Amino acid sequence: MLIKYIYLIVFCLSFTILRAQITIYQQHLPSVNDTIHYKVGFLTNLNPDETGTNYVWDFSNVQVTTTRADTIISVSQTPIVYNVVFNFLIANQAYINQNPPSLATGLTISDYYDFFKKASGYYRKAGFGATINGVQTPVKYDNPELFFKLPLTYGTSDSSISNYGLDIPNYGHYGQTIKRKHIADGWGTIITPFGTFPSIRVKHTIDIKDTIYSSQFGFGYTINRPTEYEYYWLTNAGIKSYAAKVYRQGIANIIEFYYDPTTNIHTNYCNDIIVYPNPANDIIFIETPFESSVLNMYNSLNQIVVQEKLFKGKNIINTAHLKSGIYIINIKNAKNVYFFKIVVCK
Repeated sequence: MLIKYIYLIVFCLSFTILRAQITIYQQHLPSVNDTIHYKVGFLTNLNPDETGTNYVWDFSNVQVTTTRADTIISVSQTPIVYNVVFNFLIANQAYINQNPPSLATGLTISDYYDFFKKASGYYRKAGFGATINGVQTPVKYDNPELFFKLPLTYGTSDSSISNYGLDIPNYGHYGQTIKRKHIADGWGTIITPFGTFPSIRVKHTIDIKDTIYSSQFGFGYTINRPTEYEYYWLTNAGIKSYAAKVYRQGIANIIEFYYDPTTNIHTNYCNDIIVYPNPANDIIFIETPFESSVLNMYNSLNQIVVQEKLFKGKNIINTAHLKSGIYIINIKNAKNVYFFKIVVCK
């Protein structure tokens, strides 16, 4: 009987169909005048292999520690020394990077701008501008650094090799070669502490080589940095940003979540709420301690398929009209939002 039950679950999940996949277009990425807010925390147990088709990434219990925001500006809003190098053919947006990449020892970096070009076929970095050793310095890549090939859907992949070099007074010559590869290696639903989104996960592999020539000592050398990895969860849910990003900083994995600062609602799980059976068929029972709350149930396209008022005690939710698949239940009261994952089998 147990084996039959397990086969039933697997059989039901196999009915999740490809039309549930989303596609990322240029309108789903940041535009000039957008201000995007993030909550930042540490991820202690990242498993990069946790991905696949119709996958659910659950980061709802990750604790966040800081807040930051990016405001996308036009190139003309950056210091004038950058405007000529990054004209509209090269870049059409910029932002102040609050966590700029490290360069070589002996170079002091401040006021760092990243310049991007967003078009129908790509989203790519054209270069950067920064005050390096006290001098405002525009640095245009010989070949743009490709972040996302567009339209982007499951399986999309591409790569780029970018180079730049600059002579720095009283220092010598510094340059980099940046190899960036990306592949959309999963699709499904991401649950963060601040929302649930249909998503495509994109894995980035970055290899950087530094080229340094010291005028003081009269010799040069190259350094091949360890391979870096970044993971983006892109969504078409209208936020014009990634829902989450994971990257390595020192020995720690940093995770950033998109959040809406206009609401103070925090999302989590509640042991006092009971949702059963799971897997379900035509009926779900929900027992809640709250006098009043609202239930929204989402499919893999982030569409609301059930919406009900809940009251204290046992509530009966009709799911007879739902297809087999994975659903996210959102229960909201006056103070909190709680998320649950449930499987429906028919």
